[in-house]
Amino acid sequence: MYRETGDIWDDYGFRFLEHVENPAIQLEAAGWQKRSSKEYYWDNRNRPDCFLFQYTLGGSGTLETTEGIFNVGKGEGFFLHMPEEEFYYFDEDKDQAPWEFVYVMFSGRGVLPYFKYVLSHAGKIISLPDHNPAVKQLMDLYFQARNGLLKDAFMAGKEAFCFLCALCSACTEKECHSSLTDRAKAYMEQHFDQPITLLEAAETLGVSQSHLSREFVKYTGEQPIRYLTKVRLEYAVKLLHSTDMRLEEVSAACGFADSNYFSKVFKKYMKASPGELRRQMRALGYANVKV
Repeated sequence: MYRETGDIWDDYGFRFLEHVENPAIQLEAAGWQKRSSKEYYWDNRNRPDCFLFQYTLGGSGTLETTEGIFNVGKGEGFFLHMPEEEFYYFDEDKDQAPWEFVYVMFSGRGVLPYFKYVLSHAGKIISLPDHNPAVKQLMDLYFQARNGLLKDAFMAGKEAFCFLCALCSACTEKECHSSLTDRAKAYMEQHFDQPITLLEAAETLGVSQSHLSREFVKYTGEQPIRYLTKVRLEYAVKLLHSTDMRLEEVSAACGFADSNYFSKVFKKYMKASPGELRRQMRALGYANVKV
């Protein structure tokens, strides 16, 4: 634990001798800090390739990006990929109480998909209550680092991966709702077996197609057409698993007018053709498959 100019920090970096080559996810550092001076200032433009997640426990700090300047208060965090034209710091003129936070840093080719998922679902500033499993996982990771419990690269990587999964899950669960979004979901779930289009859904709901798309993305983080596709594929998997229906019959039952297009969409999302997935499910004895 270090103290300087009123600031306190407790940081732990990791450099393990034994590791696999080019690991998918590697824990670089974890720590807790309390900052109250302008000396705390990070310019991310020239920092090495790395990912940082930082969560505020008390007080507040400032994050400056090309999208704007954000105040990061208690219960809020941010996920950054460096290097980038971003800055975060303690502003003595604006941030009154000391900025207390916990953070973790990762590297590795496997982090980027999780980073993109979090940003697409939560945006630059991520609001999480302190009882959220992702926050608990983050705090546990810090305490393991502090108490010397991360004995090797593999244990450290496991904890880092568990945090990333918990964070993505939190961003999925925190989905907000709007009347229009809920009505759009209900319409698609009730009519997915018909060859409906997004335009038809919007007209039925009494809004423009562009307004429906904006509202849906705002509250769910995904395009409505992707949600409709997911509903259709979930039913397709159910039919493939529980019936002997021909591909053309499954396609029509799920609202696809063209079985060739159905097969193309199915393989894109499921990474296997309908026939291949049917054989896999039956060979492995799956009771169900979650899409």
